[in-house]
Amino acid sequence: MASSSTAPRLVRGVLAALSLALCACGATGTLEGEETDGAGDPRAVADAMLAEEQARIGDAGRAAERDLVIGLRSIPRSFDPMTDQDPWARRVIDDLLFEGLTRRTPNEAPFAEPGLADACIVDPPSGPTRDVYCHLPPEATFHDGEPVEVEDVVFSLEYWLDPRRATLRMQHGLDELRAVEVVDRPFGAPELRDPGRWIRVGFDRPEPLALELVSSMKVVPRKRRRAKGRAFAADPIGTGPMRLVSVDDDQVVFERVEAEPERDAVRRIVLREVADGATALTQLRRGDLHVLAEVSPSHVPDELAKPGMAPRFSAWVLSPPHFDAVLYNLRNGAQAGPRLREALDLGIPRGVLVSAAGMPPAAARTVVDLDDPVPLDLTALAEAGVSVRWGMAGLPERPAYDDEADAAAAAGMLDALDWTLERGVRRKATGNLRLVLMWDGDGTRARSLATRLKESWRALGVQVPYATASWSYLFGLMRRGEFDMALVRLVTHSDQDLYPLLHSRGAHNVTGVADAVLDGALESYRAATTRAQRQAAKAAVDQRLAELRPISLLHAPTEVMVVNKRVGGLRFIDDKPELSSLTLGPERSWLSGQ
Repeated sequence: MASSSTAPRLVRGVLAALSLALCACGATGTLEGEETDGAGDPRAVADAMLAEEQARIGDAGRAAERDLVIGLRSIPRSFDPMTDQDPWARRVIDDLLFEGLTRRTPNEAPFAEPGLADACIVDPPSGPTRDVYCHLPPEATFHDGEPVEVEDVVFSLEYWLDPRRATLRMQHGLDELRAVEVVDRPFGAPELRDPGRWIRVGFDRPEPLALELVSSMKVVPRKRRRAKGRAFAADPIGTGPMRLVSVDDDQVVFERVEAEPERDAVRRIVLREVADGATALTQLRRGDLHVLAEVSPSHVPDELAKPGMAPRFSAWVLSPPHFDAVLYNLRNGAQAGPRLREALDLGIPRGVLVSAAGMPPAAARTVVDLDDPVPLDLTALAEAGVSVRWGMAGLPERPAYDDEADAAAAAGMLDALDWTLERGVRRKATGNLRLVLMWDGDGTRARSLATRLKESWRALGVQVPYATASWSYLFGLMRRGEFDMALVRLVTHSDQDLYPLLHSRGAHNVTGVADAVLDGALESYRAATTRAQRQAAKAAVDQRLAELRPISLLHAPTEVMVVNKRVGGLRFIDDKPELSSLTLGPERSWLSGQ
């Protein structure tokens, strides 16, 4: 990074997505070739398993292997960066297939660096950015060898300006994106003149996170994208380090573009669908999988404590930034009062929800992601054997909720607010306590959550009719403040800018929350120059949200990922491994310590 007092800064070298589509529970099953519980030297067991594997595959074949296989319950098959994608498809798009003009970096401001571009400049050079200028190098090419033209970049970025992409812009925090054009040079930098190679990305208002936001817009070949339309999602071409080579019923394969990668570099990454949890663990132990993205909840923690796991594998408890929540309208209605929202929050049957979830939830109290991945001590779990329990060796605690006591406290608060219980219904002179719960009516888990909320609040005397419609229609009502409560899933990022959703001037502040302390914490996040400052700002946002309760958190999921110790370069983004950084070491490295 370089800068001067006379030129804009030279950089070298999102609102949360609101969705009512909720995930189903995981598969269960009986393990093939299940290991016995209890005693046994883990290293001896691991040695025997390795010998069996090498006899099956052969040392020469294994030594030459550079295919890293990741087991998923369900594999993505759509990889169009110009559409909404599930978390694993997004990791593939961001890490392997496509590039934006910039890419995100985690540690310090500006939290981004040039990606496809070889230089980016912001204007003004200090303070919130209004314009980003990026230079396209002439040597940039797509996977098929075709050069990346400026017209491809303009097409890719202008796509986001289409009025029909409003929801997509919202999901990536690009509401203030207003202009994309080709210029001869950045404003105020005549020495950098290169006609036709600079692209200006303009924002309607000062945007302190502009360089990060530009990374969301991936560059695609305009002719191919236009010609293929929706089919582009299954046959994508980008400029990332890998290209898609095959899509089968049970796996998707990506191959490195670079002809001669460095030692231990992964040649191919395979996403393999293994829906059955027992089968997935068996394939992991046999070496057919290098990463098991999510262990079936029915096999946690017992299977992690089996002999042979600790020498061969590492394991992590992940808490993806996905939140099932109820949003309240703070503009008008009975629920606009903080004490009534507190009563409603206490009336949520969290003990029932936790029991239905399988894995214990993350220790979150709001929709702010404060939890980093937690490594599991598999050796300690193996030593515990049949005595393994939740809360030990990195496993999450299973919270103890007292739904009856909380419901009694909620009833007392409603009494104190003069909501009299008559014939099972809370009333005042102005009428019954009736709050409509909106949701899109889709998904088994969403329906189960809505039913449990309705039953628990009804037991308190609160009438809770449903209002179901398409998500786009419901969100329009929410933006106009025409709702009482909404059941949603917030699918965010670990480093999510929550300003649009929660600031008093936020573009998508659907709850209508307006609080100076909360606004200050959200602004501090945008002004942060280090990761530590960002974390501190997030903690402050979390604290204030817990006090104000514009949102009730229902559930924050956790899952366990297991990784073969041959795999190196493990870094997490949104509780998924950064695919482009993974390496695959020699077969015996996990035993010899090499």
